[in-house]
Amino acid sequence: ENEENNAIDFCLQAGCEHELGYEGIAILELIGHIAYTSAYQKLRTEEQLGYIVSAFPRKIMGGGQGLSVVVQSSSTLPATLEERCEAWLESFHKELIEMPEDQIAMEAAGVVAQLLERDTNLSDQVSSTWGEILLTETVNSMKLKTPAFDRLERLAQVLMLEENEDDDDDEMTLDKDVPRKTAAELKQLMIQMFEKYFLATSPERRVASFRVYSQKGKSIYEANKGKPGVLSSYDDSRHLKQYLSSWPSAPYWIQK
Repeated sequence: ENEENNAIDFCLQAGCEHELGYEGIAILELIGHIAYTSAYQKLRTEEQLGYIVSAFPRKIMGGGQGLSVVVQSSSTLPATLEERCEAWLESFHKELIEMPEDQIAMEAAGVVAQLLERDTNLSDQVSSTWGEILLTETVNSMKLKTPAFDRLERLAQVLMLEENEDDDDDEMTLDKDVPRKTAAELKQLMIQMFEKYFLATSPERRVASFRVYSQKGKSIYEANKGKPGVLSSYDDSRHLKQYLSSWPSAPYWIQK
């Protein structure tokens, strides 16, 4: 009853992870890496919407992947936060188009470093290995139960640039059949994904915005109940789900 904060989780779908494959997931990771800094700078530092601002790639139930923008604010209502997120997405699109290739290369190298971060002790190594095994628990077919212990390396390889081939880690097991990309090619792939899934004018764009209202905004929450496009209860969500199509449940690391 004393909650003073409003919040939104503005979740944009990026399609089926099995169809995206290693390349699509890696490009989404790169977009999320760049988006985090951009969203924080715009929505937190410049617009001062709230203390918590974040943008990151996320796995969505049902075999999907997406990009989430999370904002918490004690002064701004969820509907306005959504408007500011939409405005930031438009400006972020321009950022990607205007971003120089040397910065793309730097950002890609940052994601590669995160993906290939070594375990520092036995406990971390056990946790990483067991984590890959647990990822197969939701796979129903025994034929697809083999863990992909090289999953992160293969994601990283997508973002390793042609011009940096001499800097490869000798301990990595690289797929020699995967061609290296240039920074210009990575940039083009990011823009293509953004314009297909995240741009407001795209016919394939799918967005779900999860709102949290403060006590001061409770009357607005109550007034929105029952309106088209607004789900206000778990039962509403279950009802809608019965009419939605589903994606393949096989994870992206399983080859066709």
